[in-house]
Amino acid sequence: MCWRKAYIAFALFCFAQVTYAYDYDANDFAIEVVDYIEGLGAGIYNEPNSALGRPSLETGGRVYPEMWPVVPVYQPRLADQLVTDGNGGLLTVKFSHPVANDENNLYGVDFIIFGNAFQTTGGGQYWTNGNPEETIVGGSVFAEPGIVSVSQDGNDWYYFSSGPYADDFAPTAGYEWDDVNDVWAQELDPTRPIDPNLTASDMAGKTVAEMIEAYDGSAGGTGFDIGALGLDWIRYVRIEDDPGSVVTTEIDAVADVSCCGDYRHPFPVGDVNKDCKVNMVDFALLAGHWLDCTWDCE
Repeated sequence: MCWRKAYIAFALFCFAQVTYAYDYDANDFAIEVVDYIEGLGAGIYNEPNSALGRPSLETGGRVYPEMWPVVPVYQPRLADQLVTDGNGGLLTVKFSHPVANDENNLYGVDFIIFGNAFQTTGGGQYWTNGNPEETIVGGSVFAEPGIVSVSQDGNDWYYFSSGPYADDFAPTAGYEWDDVNDVWAQELDPTRPIDPNLTASDMAGKTVAEMIEAYDGSAGGTGFDIGALGLDWIRYVRIEDDPGSVVTTEIDAVADVSCCGDYRHPFPVGDVNKDCKVNMVDFALLAGHWLDCTWDCE
């Protein structure tokens, strides 16, 4: 059986050094506004199509009008980047495909909602688009939570009644920070969720650069697990104003989480270990169990 051991050792070697990269596709995000009810206080943020497509990478502001990269302490704020429910309002968006409760979705998160919640800064500092290694973040997030529900057909709705909520932790980050060359680097992945165990308080005392690093390649956003509602898939997402709150929830984007085996990366025939490729790893696993039998084996 030495040949089996050799193949299995080769398989373990091939499993090492897994990397994650995002291959942009517009269908990874909500593509259609199904319903929008503008609530009180929406103001200039009343264009529902602003919630379609990917989350914002750069934004301008009222005090600093030039465009800066989106970071957790400086969030999207332009009228063509956000839509708000307003008090008493709601927004319903639709995907081009079923968003599945995929078995390989990182942390069990199936879709992500991006708003404009932002992390506070610490030590009396203000963000002025400087070196993110020099700005400390506080331990709280300024959030405007909205109630989220999902549907398969647009008629029957299932609520995340106890959270998570839209426009909450984790604030969006647009780019990685290259601390060797002190420049903004590649775009972060808006279809990769952050670890749901991370909280705003975990960020206290970190620099903006360290907070982005803690996202582990993710662009942030609030993650939702449709399996928690007993569903295998959904196609519609609705964000409603919380009637018990005076804040107005803003939405920038709604994303389907990408993983091996999802709608764009189905398992190929022969993919024994379900890593979306057929290679010697699969052969080694097959060889290691050659002639195994669990029923009618004689």
